[in-house]
Amino acid sequence: MPGGAAWASSSFTYCVGGLNVLNAIAGAYAEKSPVVVISGAPGRKDREKDPLLHHKVKTFETQRRVYDEVTVASTVLLDEQTAASEIIRVVEAAIHHKRPVYIEVPYDIVDKPIPIPALQHSDFSIQHSDEATLAAALEETRTVLACAKQPVILAGVELHRHNLIEPVLKFAESLNIPIAADLLSKSVIAESHPLYLGVYGGAMSSSLPCRDYVESADCVLMLGTFITDMSMGIYTAKLERTRVILATTEQLRIHYHTYEDVQLPDYLAGLQNLAAQNQIENRKSKIENPLPPFPFTHPNPHEEPRPLAHSELTNPLTMASLLHILSLHLDENCCVISDVGDALFGAVGIRTARRAEFIAPAYYLSMGFAVPASIGVSMAAPNLRPVVLVGDGAFQMTGTELSTAVRLGLKPIIIILNNDGFGTMRKIRDGSFNTTSRWNYGKICELIGGGNYVTAETKGQFDGALQSAMGSNTLTVIDARLPRDDMSPQLKNMTLEMAKLRRATT
Repeated sequence: MPGGAAWASSSFTYCVGGLNVLNAIAGAYAEKSPVVVISGAPGRKDREKDPLLHHKVKTFETQRRVYDEVTVASTVLLDEQTAASEIIRVVEAAIHHKRPVYIEVPYDIVDKPIPIPALQHSDFSIQHSDEATLAAALEETRTVLACAKQPVILAGVELHRHNLIEPVLKFAESLNIPIAADLLSKSVIAESHPLYLGVYGGAMSSSLPCRDYVESADCVLMLGTFITDMSMGIYTAKLERTRVILATTEQLRIHYHTYEDVQLPDYLAGLQNLAAQNQIENRKSKIENPLPPFPFTHPNPHEEPRPLAHSELTNPLTMASLLHILSLHLDENCCVISDVGDALFGAVGIRTARRAEFIAPAYYLSMGFAVPASIGVSMAAPNLRPVVLVGDGAFQMTGTELSTAVRLGLKPIIIILNNDGFGTMRKIRDGSFNTTSRWNYGKICELIGGGNYVTAETKGQFDGALQSAMGSNTLTVIDARLPRDDMSPQLKNMTLEMAKLRRATT
């Protein structure tokens, strides 16, 4: 969420609730989102004779053991004397690792008074880099940059999770180094920033100029970046290790050299200081090979999207035109939330108004994410209007969660990409299993007892529907009717690249 790492808490019933929420917590673990999981549980007395209680699966430890696989710390509060210390321990783990933690609360301890210990600094808060190793890493970085002609920064989602965006921005601005994001970190850097290139993801890049610039760079600083098959465009990215500096919370690698015991915040602060000191010494001519600001001409400068011409209004709606029209209406009060599939691939081409205005499960790729996520965004940031891009297949999984939005008086704008089934999967392997039941989506508002519904089959209808939704103060569902075989330019590029890879391996 804007302003720092996204935090969430989740409370539920033992096992039937806890195991139902497991997938969401697994996604949070995979994408480094801190969540405090709080589960009710049978009482301490119940555990003595091991009775067959409702909700229990195998043993009283089953749920906690399952959650141990998707959290960084867990506890069962069986003793009120140590309860507070245990809560502090696991929450500090969530703060440090930016990943979920698990707290299980037996029902017979809920009303017990617990002693609060004096707060002390945890082991997490005193971790420092080895000074000599950090200095060596920064010196090699300076040497690499001094030899570079066209460096680029690939800003990752860890910069957002750990509040490390500012030192990277100051470093980039001092040396005039352009910045790209990846699928998971889209809009971590304000997309209106003059150094911002777009989203890089191999064949799934937001534009060809962005892809060409990153892949032709002679130094790629991957800062806080996950290297995954998705962020690298399903193996279509072309980033040789000899050109890459990779700095994350887990490793620091400069070409073929690995530096141990270097903390990411210290390294990024060192980069900022390196650039600042370079400017001072450059002015005084005190260093032999200073780092001048790098020449940079934006290959694809951001322009305001072109309004629709009157002659276009009756043209059939396509995925490309839908994204273009959506760009016309987004402002700094909007938060785009994409589900998986072409909702995600196409949305990388949208430039939002300010940082952290794009949310998607771009690594874990859990279908059905977007509609429930719009409720979370609405509650966490009431000043933002969620605009949801969700395929018809994904909507059929979790769309009824809109009843919660109505009950809470929330007003997300839900755009259903209705192409009669799982469109992205058709491009991979077509078959009857990619067809969904044809819902009458207009009935959803009647079912949940609130909201407005609009059908859009032409560019003009979609433009009018969005304009009306943006001006309303209620939930709106837009059924965007798209051709069955239509796809975004990004998905088309990816399918072409994947076809080349398949031919090369057969």
